[in-house]
Amino acid sequence: ACKDDKQFGPALDAARHADATVLVIGLDQSIEAETVDRTALLLPGHQQDLVSKVAAASKGPTILVLMSGGPVDITFAKNDPRIAGILWAGYPGQAGGAAIADILFGTANPGGKLPVTWYPQEYLKN
Repeated sequence: ACKDDKQFGPALDAARHADATVLVIGLDQSIEAETVDRTALLLPGHQQDLVSKVAAASKGPTILVLMSGGPVDITFAKNDPRIAGILWAGYPGQAGGAAIADILFGTANPGGKLPVTWYPQEYLKN
């Protein structure tokens, strides 16, 4: 839930020393489930702040892996030149880790279109 920034320090230190940084962020079943209505399209907690600070500290490229069943407004990341890539992984299941690694390391090159429309947070105000 990333309710505070107490663990940001280790993430920032790791990003400063790594050749590349991969951040796995997103939602979970406490936010999106059959009986739960989402009230926002933003990342919960301090995840957006974490992403921005880690990307700024990273000496190499920063890649986001987004875990969610539905759309999330990540316009801030799309517009950040320090973020080299964004991969929406959904909730990938048992072989998901290997599939994500294959994509990140260039073994597989997926293509296609997203199965849902991704709106910015402002869409909810209309």
